[in-house]
Amino acid sequence: MSYDLIIIGAGPAGLTAAIYAKRALLKCLILEKSLAGGKLNKTADVDNYPGFISIKGPELAEKMTEHTKYYEVDWKQEEVSKLEKKGEEFGVSTNEGNTFTGKTIIIASGAIENKLGIKGEREFTNLGVSYCAICDGFLFRGKDVAVVGGGYSALETSLYMSNVASKIYLIHRRTDFRAEKEILATAKSNSKIIFLLNSVVTEIQGNEAVEKIIVNNSTDNKDSELIVNAVFPCIGLSPFSNFAHELGICDQQNYIAIADDCSTKIPGLFAAGDVARANEKKIKQIVTAIAEGAIAAQSAIKYLEKV
Repeated sequence: MSYDLIIIGAGPAGLTAAIYAKRALLKCLILEKSLAGGKLNKTADVDNYPGFISIKGPELAEKMTEHTKYYEVDWKQEEVSKLEKKGEEFGVSTNEGNTFTGKTIIIASGAIENKLGIKGEREFTNLGVSYCAICDGFLFRGKDVAVVGGGYSALETSLYMSNVASKIYLIHRRTDFRAEKEILATAKSNSKIIFLLNSVVTEIQGNEAVEKIIVNNSTDNKDSELIVNAVFPCIGLSPFSNFAHELGICDQQNYIAIADDCSTKIPGLFAAGDVARANEKKIKQIVTAIAEGAIAAQSAIKYLEKV
């Protein structure tokens, strides 16, 4: 079956794109392999979404899904295995053996946070282990916390938490950071941020919530115990973009490179949300994903008007 627009992924970006597309009377299909709402379904509380002082992540996902389905969007719970250009259109194949054709595509398949892979991480997720300081940082006001990573997001998270927490241990396995000198200098000049270099977190411990971590220093191979109430792993994301690799639209980290209008280098192909990257400083929030979903949909609408 052929569509004006196929949206791959039903997180906040994909759902928003579908709303805008249907309001423009496009024939639209959403392909989502799992639950609609994306990472919202794994988020305990959302306290920074306008209109709701506090709302459970799954509840917000349900409300967004209901809003989208109000417009009678075609919906298939199938996992995309391949995206290819077929003449003037695109072919989308799924693991279920189906193939769909679209004049335009919006990739909004999301990304997942890389895990430390250590004991206690899974057990204490949402109980002190958080992958979003902007979402959960306020819960640890006046507490000591740990940030793990050596890139821009780790430094940004440490600086953000310095406005909230009492002390921040920034733990990095090497001595060099993959970030601009300016933000590194700012972090180093912050008295609340303590740098623990050549170090890795090997275990997260606690009873009902995070209470401490074990840190190994690779220089002398000695373990130390740090009393903290939160751990923020900032070791990157893994975008769900494997199905699009052959199109040559991904960067070295497998993010889909987009322009300000959410277009890729292939006409008619757009991307939005966590799977897309316009620049290193893009913050990954519900509201920014929604904004990109709207922009991508409008760009697709304008593209279709010209062809």
